[in-house]
Amino acid sequence: MNGQIPTREKMTTIGDGGKRFWLYPAKFTGEWLNRRRVMAVVLILFFFILPWIDINGSQAVLLDIADRKFAFFGLVLWPQDFSILWFFAAGTAILVLFLTAQWGRLWCGWACPQTVFLEHVFRRIEIWIEGDARQRRKLDQAPISVSKFSKKALKYVIFIAISSHFANTVLCYFVGTDQVLHMTFQDPRENWGWFTFMAFFNFMFFVDFAWFREQFCLIACPYGRFQSVLLDSDSMIVGYDYNRGEPRGKLRKNQERTEGDCIDCNRCVAVCPTGIDIRQGLQMECINCTACMDACDEIMFKVNKPPKLIRYTAIADLEGRVRRFMRPRVIVYLVLVLALYGAGTYLMLFNRGLKFQIVRPPGQSFTLSEADAVVSNHFEVKATNRSEAIWTVTTEVPAGFEVVTPRNPWEIPAEETATLPIFVRKQKTLFNTSGKERAVVTFRDERTGAVLYQTEVTLMGPAQ
Repeated sequence: MNGQIPTREKMTTIGDGGKRFWLYPAKFTGEWLNRRRVMAVVLILFFFILPWIDINGSQAVLLDIADRKFAFFGLVLWPQDFSILWFFAAGTAILVLFLTAQWGRLWCGWACPQTVFLEHVFRRIEIWIEGDARQRRKLDQAPISVSKFSKKALKYVIFIAISSHFANTVLCYFVGTDQVLHMTFQDPRENWGWFTFMAFFNFMFFVDFAWFREQFCLIACPYGRFQSVLLDSDSMIVGYDYNRGEPRGKLRKNQERTEGDCIDCNRCVAVCPTGIDIRQGLQMECINCTACMDACDEIMFKVNKPPKLIRYTAIADLEGRVRRFMRPRVIVYLVLVLALYGAGTYLMLFNRGLKFQIVRPPGQSFTLSEADAVVSNHFEVKATNRSEAIWTVTTEVPAGFEVVTPRNPWEIPAEETATLPIFVRKQKTLFNTSGKERAVVTFRDERTGAVLYQTEVTLMGPAQ
């Protein structure tokens, strides 16, 4: 190593007194920016179009919390499928560990909604209206004028319009596109809860991208702080080749350079959306967005030096060691991810029959008919049909008991949850002295007579 890497122990956007330093990232071009823009367009279109796609009669992705219905690309999950959701949630959490151990903060720089919308939508609109970094800084420092007011007003009106569209799309994921379209033409007071939900998201989205910006990555998001335990020396990072670049030295005309390839132009700092100097090594604020890579390559081409002074690399590579792609921790992560996703997929594909749940509603424990001295206990049955077929079910109780229900046989639609009230009755004189009796309730397939579900319920009655 030819030079000492400087260290920094405070955030670049916050001063000693807690004052925020506003960032004005400079414009740049490059192959990595072009690739990220293609990715951003795909992700943005996917986000806005997905709720309008119908698969097997259901919205492609629907998180209907009110009706406790969750649809994912043609598969419908219910609260009874919590175990399936747990396998996928746990698998996704470990997948994050695996991806970070291998490829660092690739998610942050390429696919995180914060980066995608800020760098490829809001920042581009801001540059289009207010100009490059120098012009934006000059405009913010200038006194209020007609020109400044008109530019700021136009920018914020466009920001609010985008934020509103985003909030309504988020609402589509939780309510459904049909319901959102229906509510759009109604008085907000008729859907006050959902209107408040949408307005809150609209406000938060606007504040985030108009003002909070990189502070979300630096302060609110915990992912950057997890780097110290998620990354190792073989993880991929955006890194500065200090062996090649140090010691730094300014480029002087007609004079042979004796320093490293870095000409200390600070172009990598000027384009950074979080304001860091990548030459100071791996930092919590770095989101691996590749902006410094493009900016540095542009300078290297101008000074006739090889590109990739800043590149995708690993600490092991920068230290002259061979990067290990497969390590014990990575193998363990991968095995766990495959096992959890495999178990969830198996349950989702092969556990698609009927699921029953029988509960006693709150309220009176039993009723006594004085006319015929019959004790009646009320229960509610919830059946979730996770198959694509309609089931017809009959309800039975043992001899000595009687079941009264409005539908027997009971038809349960495909991929839906149905509820059925049942009353299990028994003569008062046949109750034991404790006032409690046990009865087995059986649900059978009407077509085949096969037992689909059987459970024992406790009947409450008057003590003798």
